[in-house]
Order: sequence, then C-alpha cells, then structure tokens
Amino acid sequence: MAIYLARRLLWTFGTLFSICLITFVLMHSVPGGPFEARAGEQGVSAEFVSAQEAYYGLGDPMPEQFLRMLGNLVQGDLGLSFAQQGQHVTDLMLDKIKPSFLLGVMAFAIVVGVGIPAGTFAAVRRNTVWDYVTLGICTALAAVPSFVIAFLLLLTFSVGLDWFDVRLGRGFGDSIGSLRNGILPAVALGAPSLALLYRITRSAMIEVLEQDYIRTARAKGLAPRELYLRHALPNASLPIVTLLGPIFAGLVTGSIIIESIFGLPGIGAAFVTSVGQRDYGMIMGTTLFYATVIIFANLVVDLMYPVIDPRVRAA
Repeated sequence: MAIYLARRLLWTFGTLFSICLITFVLMHSVPGGPFEARAGEQGVSAEFVSAQEAYYGLGDPMPEQFLRMLGNLVQGDLGLSFAQQGQHVTDLMLDKIKPSFLLGVMAFAIVVGVGIPAGTFAAVRRNTVWDYVTLGICTALAAVPSFVIAFLLLLTFSVGLDWFDVRLGRGFGDSIGSLRNGILPAVALGAPSLALLYRITRSAMIEVLEQDYIRTARAKGLAPRELYLRHALPNASLPIVTLLGPIFAGLVTGSIIIESIFGLPGIGAAFVTSVGQRDYGMIMGTTLFYATVIIFANLVVDLMYPVIDPRVRAA
C-alpha cells in the first residue's frame, strides 16, 4: 500500500506540473496582456502600461517567467492580482473558495443522503409503485439541465412561496444560519448527480440481490434489514464508491452557472472574470484548485477500494 501511495503521489505531482505548464502556455498565447486593455481607457497612458508590465516581469522571457512562477507556487505564493492590484491572489482565492466548497459539500451530502437510500429501496421494491415513481423522477432530473432546475426552484420557493430570499448569495458561509441560503443552490447543483447515483445504486443492488448467496441467506430466514444492509449493500458498493469521487469533484468545481444564478460569491464567477481580465495569477490558482480537487477525490476513491473489497487488497 505504501508503494502504491508513493506512486500515486508522484503521478499527482507530475499531473499538476503538466497542468501548470499547459495553463501557462495557453494564458500567454492569447493575444493581449493584462494591462493592454487599459491602454485605451481615459487617463491611462502607454507608458503606465509598460511600467506595470516591467514591474510584474511580464517582459521577461517565457521560461524565466514560468520558473519564477513555479518557485512561488512551491512556497504557496500565487503572486499579486493584476486586476485587483495590491491584493495577493492567495487571499482573494481563500475568500472565494469557501462558498464554492461549502456549496459543493452541501450538494454532495444531499446526493449521497438521498441517492443511495432511494436507489437501495427501489431495488428492494423493484417493479412496485415506489420503483416506477422514483425512477421517473430521477430520469427527469437527469434530463433537465441544472440551471433550469435552479430557475424552477427560485420561481417556486422564492417568488411563489416566499420561503427564501431571492438574493440568496448574501452572506452565504459567514455563519451557521446562512447555510439556509445554500439549500436551493445545493439542490439545483446536485439534482443531476443524484439521479445518476440513484440509477447506479439501483442497478448494483438488483445485480447483488440476484446472487445465490443472497437467496441462501433469505431462505435461512435472515432478517431483511440485516440482509440488505449488511450483506447486499456492501457488496454493491464498489461501483457506487467509484462514482462518488467524480461526483464530489464535479459538484465542487462545476458550480459556475449555479453561483451566477443565485448570486453566490464563489470561485467559479471569479474564474470567469479573471479570464476576461487576463489575471494570470487568478487563472493559474483556480485551475490548480480545480485540478487538485479532482485528483484528490479520485485518489481517495482508489484508496477506499482495498477497504471495501478484500479481493482488491489481495490483488
């Protein structure tokens, strides 16, 4: 296990280095620098733009800029923001990551807390009214885009029932009470993933329930609760756990549209703005954050395989 973990960590660092290199090349390949757009603004001279570029070292050779950026990254420094001068990118990102990460965790909790139990119960009650109804609902959730679900939730619960403030993004993540403002965005964000997890859980449980050892345990009079939760669900959990890693990464990193709809001050909106402003440090920081979340989620899933299935550990 230690050798496997060491290999995965080396692969992780190699992947992050490749992402840094590709992102750096793409950023500097786009025409126009971070200060050139200000050259046409009133009161901003070309000399000022040149001085700013020289101050930030943008006129240095590309390899030198890349090595300097890597050296700063190793020290945890993403540099100064070009768009918001005088502020460090790390500080700006910490303020933006908190709402996005919190929203992703809330959505993930809803997906796991509803998708796995609903899929398990649907498999146990296969070909019943519950199975047909939940399957139909999840099929609809998988077919409807998340931003459409977001607008429907806003119209229903904010405009129609007046249960939530339309301006949900105000103060989200600042206190425990503000978590209420994240319920609708979390439901809208997690709905498609919930439908996917439900279907995977249902299919895996149906396959396990048809195995001979389950029939034998049922014939011996084993209690249904113990049969389903102790014997069937653990043996059906491998495909479920495989899906949880990408789902978590997708929920944390894929909330750009939902954040815009609900006015959440998250990292997604900041990333879109930074691309338009050519804020190199912010672009690099958000890209590495997204990549780290995805890699870490997949690494956790891989490490859970031997714990769940002894056959994987033996192999």
